[in-house]
Amino acid sequence: MIEPSGAALFRILGPLEVRAGEGWTKIGAAKQRSVLATLLLRPGEPVSTDVLIDEVWPEKPPAKAANLLSVYVHHLRKRIGDAGGRVLVTRAPGYQLVLGPGELDADQFAGLVTEGRQALASGAPDRAVDLLTEALELWRGPALADVPATALVAAEADRLGQSRLEALELRAEASLACGRFAEVLPEVRRLLADHPLQEKLWALQMRALYGAGRQAEALEVYEQARNKIADELGVDPGAELRQLYHQILNADDDQPVIPLAPVDLGQVLASVPVPAQLPADIPDFTGRSEQVGQLRELLTRAGEEDSPGAVRVVLVVGSGGLGKSALAVHAAHLLASQFPDGQLYANLLGATQPADPAEVLGRFLRDLGVDGHRIPLGEEERAAHFRTRLAGKQVLIVLDDARDAAQVMPLLPGSASCAVLVTARNWLPELVGSAALDLEVLSPDEGRELFTRVVGAKRVAAEPAAADEVLAACVGLPLAIRIAGARLATRSAWSVRTLADRLADERRRLDELRVGNLAVRASFEVSFASLRREAANGAGPAGAFRLLGLWTGPWIQLPAASALLGKPEVATSDVLDRLVDAHLLEAPEPDRYRFHDLLRVYAADRARTQETEQRRGDAVTRLLTWYLHTAEAAAVVISPQHTRVPLGPPDGAIRPLHFTTLEDAIAWCETERAGLLAATRLAAASGLHEIAWKLPAAAMSFYYRRSHWGDWVAAHQTGLDSARALGDRGAQAWMLNNLGMAFGVQHRPECVEFLEQALKLYRAVGDLRGEARVEYNVANAWFDLGRYAEALEAAQRSVAIQQQIGNRYVEGLALGTVGCAYRELGQFGDAVAHFQRALAIFRDLGDLDSEADSLSDLGDTYLGMHQVDEAIACLQDSLAIRRSIEDRAGQAATLQRLGYAHRDAGDLGLARGFLAEALRLNEDLGDDSKATGIRAALSQIADAAG
Repeated sequence: MIEPSGAALFRILGPLEVRAGEGWTKIGAAKQRSVLATLLLRPGEPVSTDVLIDEVWPEKPPAKAANLLSVYVHHLRKRIGDAGGRVLVTRAPGYQLVLGPGELDADQFAGLVTEGRQALASGAPDRAVDLLTEALELWRGPALADVPATALVAAEADRLGQSRLEALELRAEASLACGRFAEVLPEVRRLLADHPLQEKLWALQMRALYGAGRQAEALEVYEQARNKIADELGVDPGAELRQLYHQILNADDDQPVIPLAPVDLGQVLASVPVPAQLPADIPDFTGRSEQVGQLRELLTRAGEEDSPGAVRVVLVVGSGGLGKSALAVHAAHLLASQFPDGQLYANLLGATQPADPAEVLGRFLRDLGVDGHRIPLGEEERAAHFRTRLAGKQVLIVLDDARDAAQVMPLLPGSASCAVLVTARNWLPELVGSAALDLEVLSPDEGRELFTRVVGAKRVAAEPAAADEVLAACVGLPLAIRIAGARLATRSAWSVRTLADRLADERRRLDELRVGNLAVRASFEVSFASLRREAANGAGPAGAFRLLGLWTGPWIQLPAASALLGKPEVATSDVLDRLVDAHLLEAPEPDRYRFHDLLRVYAADRARTQETEQRRGDAVTRLLTWYLHTAEAAAVVISPQHTRVPLGPPDGAIRPLHFTTLEDAIAWCETERAGLLAATRLAAASGLHEIAWKLPAAAMSFYYRRSHWGDWVAAHQTGLDSARALGDRGAQAWMLNNLGMAFGVQHRPECVEFLEQALKLYRAVGDLRGEARVEYNVANAWFDLGRYAEALEAAQRSVAIQQQIGNRYVEGLALGTVGCAYRELGQFGDAVAHFQRALAIFRDLGDLDSEADSLSDLGDTYLGMHQVDEAIACLQDSLAIRRSIEDRAGQAATLQRLGYAHRDAGDLGLARGFLAEALRLNEDLGDDSKATGIRAALSQIADAAG
């Protein structure tokens, strides 16, 4: 576990690196670098899964991007020694990196530069040179050099590069103050080669030449600068450079050299980059010209004569769906040039998880150039420091989605030169003296313009009368217009008349638009109120909306929602489609539904306040029972030989899925991977501890087949806690055994401890079959730890027990482990004999997965015996099976062995092909250690091929 130390743990000033032990290491997988870089660029802030997916896959994310993301996070945690997830934490709506002071080299750089500025301003230029040199030595190349250059990464790399340039300029300034004129010239000339339009660099070169007694050359440099700037920009140099030229031109050659541009603290601090934090303006912003004009006037007008120091604060208030945030951001962009000292932006998350004003102040202060070490701890002290920092500055502050005045007040500046734009769902009367803009629906012309932009001018022009009817039904509500337009845009077979006719009947209009009472501003309350009037008995969409809020997974499929609601799928589908049409639920794919994050919070609150405890408990139990039985049905198909989870028949209202093919079973598990973990945690949190331990046990076959080690461990740790809460020793043994297996394949030494605990519990309850399973897993654990003699002994004990109880499947597995141990001990003949016995058992049982394992192990053994032809034959048979059952981890291992076999046979072309495919699979699986070994083998082959 990483402990905050004040020493850097992450480096981004060059290629991305993390501290591993006493040294530094790079992240081999590009996508993992993208994940870590995105989190490092937003330290201390939760970064949503959607944002991370966009950064990792900026063009087209894969169908299971969220699942891959969790795998990357798991491997990153392993890389930084953060198995407990205390540094790279899971925090809704995604992940957050928690860093201590100085644990990022960019923070160290910023702190040293700040100290250097202060030393220079206080008259200690030698100290400033030392500090700035120390800061610049942290750079190892261009920032984030090996991270794929998304918009975020490119912008941050540019910002850091600009900070480095400013530090170099500042060091040159300090060197001049020390009289080191000759030292400054070479560095400034190098910088000018890359930044020929940077007037500050030309000025530094002129001052260095003048200080070195080379006045004529200094004047020639000005002519070079003037010509360059005129050629490139068509303008003359700025006033400061022209003034410096005249100073040098008019200087007395006999006078002593003096600094021509003394540095004061204000100038030094002015080098901090101007914050420009406004989110991007939406491309189809429509209408609101009157409101935009009002905002521009309110935010730029001078203060009242009797209150010259009053800060301009404007509140945009209105219900959800009226476009408050879009209006505020659009107006702020139009006003940006009138606030040259910057624009600060913060989403206060007032409707979901209200941001702590102290945390927002901390970020603002850092963005304004305050060294993180010098930011006060308390909210009041931070607010005072913030006001001091903005004194006399022209800064626009946008505070989006405020919860209440108490959240806003600490974030207000104290200078009338600043302005503040606030958006909120409610009035904030405590903001004394603020102007308010109550947002209403769009005008008819604005509504038509928005509708046309969404649907397309051609379709609207073709049916103007029908378009008028649709807009009349929407009564200017932006969300309603967007939903109507989106329905047409996504239904190419519909005409505008089709939608107009569906909206014509007022009794069906809410069913079509699902925006509540269209005479009232759109909001969740209004939409929900309309649903409640539709079904006051809780059996309709309103009741479904509330119960769906109890589910904590990222989405819910129709059969699961049917179990949750206790309704047949047809009725459930109708209810959910009504919520989708009402924009209270999303349907990204057929029969799959999800909440917007804000709506999930709202729905859960409604469930807590409007549903009885009995009804909530029954709904959660039905849903989790459905997950349990469906997961077990999948496990039966994925690993028919595994021990079955003890389940009784489900309630008649619960209809779990059944699977006929391995492909379907694995596909469902992959689709529901996040849901399985969410269901396990929800079961534990709801006190349904029996489900909480049985669900991971049922999902284990899937986790094993697809190498989802992170989910395997997380689910079983929750299951173990629930088994202990029940006092069920058999259940505890089951969870401990499965955890020991997971830790074993990850080569973690604690695996043996978990398995020994499981073995002790199984013996205590007299479960011989459980004891037999654990003995086999103990053997595997010793093998994974490289303790082959102990592995052989344990595996031989397991074979004997399996034969005693008649479990041929685990007997075959144990025989395979005996063979592996013999192979590693160099006893190849014994190894082949045991692999062949295991292979015969699995073929007799029809277990393809285990047959592929045995063939692969047998091939590897033949390879060790230098019987290459026999090895290749076994490995090719194993690979064919691996491909047929879609075992990616098994394919990767077998491909690697085939690559080595063909290498030993002298066929370097085939060897290279197999190893390259194995490398790709291991990179997709996030297995860096295996990928590194394969890269080394490919490099050796390339060298051998010349």
